[in-house]
Amino acid sequence: MEKILRHIAWMTAFVSWALLSAACGKGEGCMDEIQSDNRTATLFLRTALLDKKRAFDVDKADSFVEYMYTLRIVVLHADGSVEHNVYVDFANNPQSEYFRVLEVLRNETKKIYLIANEESISSELHGKLETLAAGDNTFCGIVDECSFTPDYKKPIPMSSVYEVQFKEERLVECQFYLVRAATKFTFRFTNERENDISVDAIAISGIVRRTYLMPHKKNKEMLFEDEPLFWIDWLKKVADESQEHPDDVTLADRRGWIQDYDIPSGQTHEEVIVRFPTLVSGLTYHVNEAPTPGKEIFPVFYLPESKKLKEETQDYGEQAYKMTLHLTEKNPEKEAGVSEENEALFTESFPNLKALFRNTHVLVDVTFREKGIKVDVMPYSEVLLNPDFGL
Repeated sequence: MEKILRHIAWMTAFVSWALLSAACGKGEGCMDEIQSDNRTATLFLRTALLDKKRAFDVDKADSFVEYMYTLRIVVLHADGSVEHNVYVDFANNPQSEYFRVLEVLRNETKKIYLIANEESISSELHGKLETLAAGDNTFCGIVDECSFTPDYKKPIPMSSVYEVQFKEERLVECQFYLVRAATKFTFRFTNERENDISVDAIAISGIVRRTYLMPHKKNKEMLFEDEPLFWIDWLKKVADESQEHPDDVTLADRRGWIQDYDIPSGQTHEEVIVRFPTLVSGLTYHVNEAPTPGKEIFPVFYLPESKKLKEETQDYGEQAYKMTLHLTEKNPEKEAGVSEENEALFTESFPNLKALFRNTHVLVDVTFREKGIKVDVMPYSEVLLNPDFGL
């Protein structure tokens, strides 16, 4: 039944595209003109963000960079030459998914590249890709080793590449996903103390400055319940599962960590400090009711995928990262007109964060208690920490 419903959905969308093509001629956003013959197949391609729900979490104002503002679809023949180079500009209406119909030659294995928000990398890259016509064989040389220093105030570049074998079928349906070339950090604070606490900055150690445009993962398949899956499809399943079971602290270790990937050579792992003072109010007292703790979310921020190995002599394996919270506790007035502020740094390794591959969302819940600080990294692990400092 599920397969029947999926097929009906695909065919409904296909018919809608065909009607749209007939209605709008060669206007922007229409289906490509199809010149079908016995040598070709119709490719019905659906592209979507790997985890669409993530673009809506925490605060929409923080997530505008997570959508597709532009999308490039490049289909390569088996010899690496361009068969299709399609560019779509969504302008001021960014998307989380997109449909396209293309006519392709059958009986060959093709690579299909998806690149979103290429302008955020450079106008030079955009210019190079725009000039690639059918038959050009320089595309892989341009994008496969392309690395850049990201500016996450701009829409986040996303990419993926799939290999598809076209045989005798006249209609081929493909569902592909885009992987963000970034890691995301969300810190949520709860203050169970009487005094206000200001989170003045957050520092993350072990971060590099440059990232690849295309994922450089070594093994293309991963096991999910003993079923081998293409790694992007595996990542999609794990992302969906973590959304359904956000409190499952065993999920990451059970499913595995993506650690077999490369980052641009010559990188130095450094500490990155994000400064955005956020005041977390102390307890609010109520008559005949329990006091209410203060709650705030530090503005979401993004960092490049990194690979800070625990064992520096290895090429791949478990990684280790640290967080440092720059804090100020605002004590109430002890004397008339006199208040006191205590500054402190809280540094601790991320519990059970064993890799920082692209598209990872590190969600950290921090609770300030009268004695100590409790840190939960969800959905991966939970740990109770009691630092020995003045806060």
